[in-house]
Amino acid sequence: GMRSPQGNRLAISRTHSLLRDPFYMGKIRWNNEISDGKHQPLVSRELFDKVQNMLVSKTTPKYMKHDYLFKGLIRCSGCDGLITWELHRGHHYGHCNHYHDCTQETWVKEPETEEQLLDGFENLKIKNQRVTEWLKKALKESHQDEVQYHNSTVGELETRYQAVVKRMDKLYDDKLDEKITQEFYNRKFKQYSNEKDELTETIKRHSTASTGYLNLGINLYELSQRARDIYLTAKNKDMLDEQRALIRLVFAKLTLNEGRLSWEYSKAFKILSEALDQTNCSKVENLEDFEKGTFEHAELTDKSTKKDALLPLRPIWLRGEDSNLQPDA
Repeated sequence: GMRSPQGNRLAISRTHSLLRDPFYMGKIRWNNEISDGKHQPLVSRELFDKVQNMLVSKTTPKYMKHDYLFKGLIRCSGCDGLITWELHRGHHYGHCNHYHDCTQETWVKEPETEEQLLDGFENLKIKNQRVTEWLKKALKESHQDEVQYHNSTVGELETRYQAVVKRMDKLYDDKLDEKITQEFYNRKFKQYSNEKDELTETIKRHSTASTGYLNLGINLYELSQRARDIYLTAKNKDMLDEQRALIRLVFAKLTLNEGRLSWEYSKAFKILSEALDQTNCSKVENLEDFEKGTFEHAELTDKSTKKDALLPLRPIWLRGEDSNLQPDA
């Protein structure tokens, strides 16, 4: 752990003080005032604020006794209650707890449920090359409005930022000319500084988002076509969080009915699934309807996919260094 220059362990109070120091987000505290520093921030304002919230939180963190793959992800088809998972003789079993009036009795093993889940991933694969090319283009074009929105918003935010900077400059001049009191100066300086920091963070988020959304459509396509292999790769590497995140992204709802798994895809993947029901059969008339725009006006993203602009951040999910990920033997 961290130690003092003398080699001693840092006291809790010292660690607490370090975590509250605004120096790490590019600020300087002097005479109880916080101002911009000239050094490079080590962490973002957002991360620094999260740490401050954790330091004052009185909530005790909760820990899972067992890491169950499907914990909190599957519901009973009979009563809509969450399926409970338990460990018995080295195997994970799922069953309904009958908190509501329910007749479901089957206890199902995790591997049996997982095998059915893989079919849900497999069903998203496109088997018609014409659809593949059309969908690549359509998915990417569907996000151009999103990109334009972010770029327009950044321009407005930068205008507001410059206005705040001008107000701060005038405030400083008024202070030098003794047109305002020290108390008024301190109050307005703090107000303008906070506003400037918030605008800086918002601009940064929108700039990042516009880049992410530019390729989100293609990323969703690639993910849908490789979902099964990606899932198995994560499993073989004991990356449980990655498996669960992929399940939550692709499926809006999973239900068990006497051991049989059913699913509803999340919005973007549901639209793809509906299209494939018409086109994977290779009927020319269906494909022509599809290309004419049967699905072109559908909203291809929802909160789950937008939230996961994390797609480019998960290297195991998308092509990158390891562009030929395959399940380990």
